[in-house]
Amino acid sequence: MRRLAAGLALLAVGSGAQTSAPAPQPPVGDASRVDMCTVLTDAELTGLGNDVASRKPVNHVGLIGCRWLGSRYTLDLERDKDKIASYQARQRDPAFTSFATNTVNGRAGVRISVRPDRTDCVQFFDGGSVSLVVQLSKAGLYTGPPLDWCGEAMRIARMIEPRLPKVGG
Repeated sequence: MRRLAAGLALLAVGSGAQTSAPAPQPPVGDASRVDMCTVLTDAELTGLGNDVASRKPVNHVGLIGCRWLGSRYTLDLERDKDKIASYQARQRDPAFTSFATNTVNGRAGVRISVRPDRTDCVQFFDGGSVSLVVQLSKAGLYTGPPLDWCGEAMRIARMIEPRLPKVGG
């Protein structure tokens, strides 16, 4: 009888583990001083289809970075004063037409879309005391084949991430 009770107790403990919270993300370096306007080279920006000469600084509502025009999309690379947790908490925000949590090379991330036709994507990822932003939106005259907006935003975020500060680095 004691063995049965001990076995049931272990089973109960084991089944509780299935509903435990996910492991916390490892800390990342502070990217609050990263210049998002220079994190990609001119050659990389051109390779992504953006006009290097179209660069415009962005500095509004806590966002600092740059915007480039391209034939397929407009690209914004920015630092956001809000941490990634503030976006993770907004999962049910009615302004988002899509929302998903994800990771960028191991850094916590959030991917959203705000356009009803989803011809945009904003990929946020953890920059320590800030969140970092890769935003794509359809270029006004683009009529080519449909793009995987969030796939492209993730590809760019993965290009940037290895250049960011690491903890203790």
